Amino acid sequence: MIRKLSTLAWFGAALVALTAAPPYDLAEDLLAQMTPEQRVGQLFLVTFKGAAPNAEDPIFSLILDQHIGGVVLQAANDNFVGRPETLAAARALTASLQTATYEAAAGSEGSTAYIPLLIGLAQEGNGPPYSEIMSDLSELPSQMAIGATWDPEFARQAGETLGAELDSLGFNLLLGPSLDVLVDPTQLALADLGVRTFGGDSYWVSVMGRAFIAGVHLGSEGRMGVIPLHFPGLGGSDRPIREEISTVRKSLVQLQQIELEPFFAVTASAPGEDAAAADGLLTGHIRYQGFQGNIRDTTRPIGLDPDAFGQLLALEPFAAWRQAGGITVSDELGAAALRRFYESLGQSFRGHLTARDAFLAGNDLLYLSEFRSDADPDQLTTVRNTMGFFAEKYRDDALFAQRVDESVLRILRLKLRLYEGAFALDRVLPPAEAADRAGPSNLALQVARAAAALLSPSAAEIPSLIAAPPEIGERIVFITDVRPYRQCSSCEQIEGIGRTALESTVLALYGTRAAGQVGAWNLTSLTMADLARYLGQPPPGVPSIPILAAEEVDAIIRPADWLIFITLKSDPTVYGSNALKQLLDNRPELVRNKNVVVFAMDVPYDLGPTDISKIDLYYALYGKTSVFVEMAARLLFQEISAVGAPPVSVPGIGYDLIEITSPDPDQLISLTIQREQEATEAAPGYAIGDAVVVRSGLILDHNGHPVPDRTPVEFVASYQEEGISITHEATTLDGFATASFTLDRLGTLTIVAQSEPANLSEILQLNVQEGIVTVITPTMEPTATAAPTATAEPATPTPAAGPGAAVRPETEGETVSLAALSLALAGVAGLAGFGYRVFVRQGLAGVRAVLLMVIGGLIGYDYLALGLPGSQELLGSVGVLGALIPSLLGAVAGGVGAYFWMRRLAN
Repeated sequence: MIRKLSTLAWFGAALVALTAAPPYDLAEDLLAQMTPEQRVGQLFLVTFKGAAPNAEDPIFSLILDQHIGGVVLQAANDNFVGRPETLAAARALTASLQTATYEAAAGSEGSTAYIPLLIGLAQEGNGPPYSEIMSDLSELPSQMAIGATWDPEFARQAGETLGAELDSLGFNLLLGPSLDVLVDPTQLALADLGVRTFGGDSYWVSVMGRAFIAGVHLGSEGRMGVIPLHFPGLGGSDRPIREEISTVRKSLVQLQQIELEPFFAVTASAPGEDAAAADGLLTGHIRYQGFQGNIRDTTRPIGLDPDAFGQLLALEPFAAWRQAGGITVSDELGAAALRRFYESLGQSFRGHLTARDAFLAGNDLLYLSEFRSDADPDQLTTVRNTMGFFAEKYRDDALFAQRVDESVLRILRLKLRLYEGAFALDRVLPPAEAADRAGPSNLALQVARAAAALLSPSAAEIPSLIAAPPEIGERIVFITDVRPYRQCSSCEQIEGIGRTALESTVLALYGTRAAGQVGAWNLTSLTMADLARYLGQPPPGVPSIPILAAEEVDAIIRPADWLIFITLKSDPTVYGSNALKQLLDNRPELVRNKNVVVFAMDVPYDLGPTDISKIDLYYALYGKTSVFVEMAARLLFQEISAVGAPPVSVPGIGYDLIEITSPDPDQLISLTIQREQEATEAAPGYAIGDAVVVRSGLILDHNGHPVPDRTPVEFVASYQEEGISITHEATTLDGFATASFTLDRLGTLTIVAQSEPANLSEILQLNVQEGIVTVITPTMEPTATAAPTATAEPATPTPAAGPGAAVRPETEGETVSLAALSLALAGVAGLAGFGYRVFVRQGLAGVRAVLLMVIGGLIGYDYLALGLPGSQELLGSVGVLGALIPSLLGAVAGGVGAYFWMRRLAN
């Protein structure tokens, strides 16, 4: 069950966002003071090299002369230094850049307004390579790990932590989170999304994305612009997105059904009015085949195609969101993928034309990274030429100038929102004490615990495969996918997961100085690179980490009792990343008669069913930071159980996310009913003409979580007396569904609901005349058709407390049963027989007299069946025998009437 998001946290985030929204005429005033060069400069986000640039560095000339709108810091450009000065140096760098911008405005000729820089970075969590700051910030889990908790509160907390820490360092623009929907993992063998997505269901990606964005806004106190990636969605990508332009075979209509849903969710409100609303969207380099329905027609990269991109931005809510100040940001315009696209067309890369195309397609901010034209010596030359080209075109082309002004206004309004409507250096630079806000958190540990999933076998099968955890006399070999990274080119090499990371954790928790379950003399650690060489795959060039000789590896593996694998996503560019597959496929004898345990620290879908069948235990953890390594150790020694469920499909174990997120067939859907109009003293029950609303209880999926929004639900209402049924088709919202019915006739209305494959619900029976509601709960019998059994007694509901209050009867009155009908008919038949003996001599007139007695008896029974005044009290007092009284009285009355009628005929 989803835990409720903190009300105070949401309120605080909303308050921050609302108070940060400035009046729009201030942006107009700023624009009016700006020269064409200053206006054009605001369109560009620029990268540069170095962590401590001086006044002579190119970046300062771009600030002083070109009036750039912002910068993006990257580890690849050596914008950060190694430990222990990483954070202090980053904060000094952002402060020096903002100060230079302020001084440039103050020292310029004329009255140039100070407009702060946007200083952005990507910080996706889970350590390098997609977190630019690789150490000293709080350890944040990957997006997929957060998605695997199925709890948006974790997403909000992660966003809040990140927002606070980045704000304390002087950043005001976050490139993230990813809102890509990983629908089909089998299609993504070459793509590199990995755990950089919340999952494979568009609803849950939307929920997590909104919570994360709200958290960033709250943590930064409204001083962080959030730019989700990669609009309009890379979930269908079939190749490495940084290296090649992906082609996705989907039409615009199909994109709206899945990929665009998370982006709709974060643009449904205006920036600044909703804490969960995105400030901008970063456009991915993607081509679409069949975008307009013609499968033979392929777009250009979407961010360079004005027709296709224009159609996207014309959709609601994007159009209204853009009108309210939402900005669009291009992806890196110097990316290798974009360069290869131009090469495929036989064209050279010319930066100024690429930037122009991206801008005219609809991008407000142009992200210039590795941005060097083929004919230019360096990026600085291309950037200056591009900005000069834009300024000249601004002066010569009125339509182009209008487009520039519209984009600059959106950018200025974003900056004004970040700084509460006024630019002052003391507002832009974080206070000195803000640095203390960055610190450790146990959030990652909580996420790791909630997300961990046992993929194979089922929990019930573990005792039959591995009866006990490793013991002190057993030999354990840990084989880890070790991948090195550097914070900067001159920094010391760091490892995502170290060779001995799991071994050291196991010793700390279960070694002789702890629980005493294992001894250091029986533990050995290898790398996947060691295993690859042992299996006959020669290393390419000079290895980045030491690799053992094959003979050493053989002497370690053969006598082992346990083989424990720590895996990351297979990558053809990383030596040894597929060594486990090679071992299972080509040398299965090496794992025979050993306990084989695999911890997938990245995606859970890397292994196929054949490989998984050779593994004793297969866990998914989705993260490679230290807390996830600790979680692997605790799972190995069965200290805890894996309680999570993957947020993506895992074909190797037959785990289909579409099926898993559909309604659980073994649940009973509860129902409540209420009037649309408030009940009154004059009309406390239900009567003809009333509109009633039936609401389902919380509908759960196979994992016990609320089903996604728009899950179909059918409500079927029928009048038993007439055999008429009415079907109302509805969809869920937050796991609930409602349907409205108008009562147009007397009788008993029966209402049930179903949501395939969950076809069993409570049965609501409503007596329209008296307002009596009966709730019947069918017995859950999965192997047979369930027979309804009454669980409550009918009673007239009390007036609702308000129009939204559901009527739930506490007791029920008696209703006329089949036994009562049989008894009444028997009594009428007996009296009719007696009457026949009395009146038989009268011939035809006698027969008529008997018929009058029968009619009188049936009229008496109808008094009960229609629930006329006093009938329920009669049944309640004497039970089924009460059916005899009005029937016999009616028959007697008919007989008396017949007697006087025949006497009159005789006279």
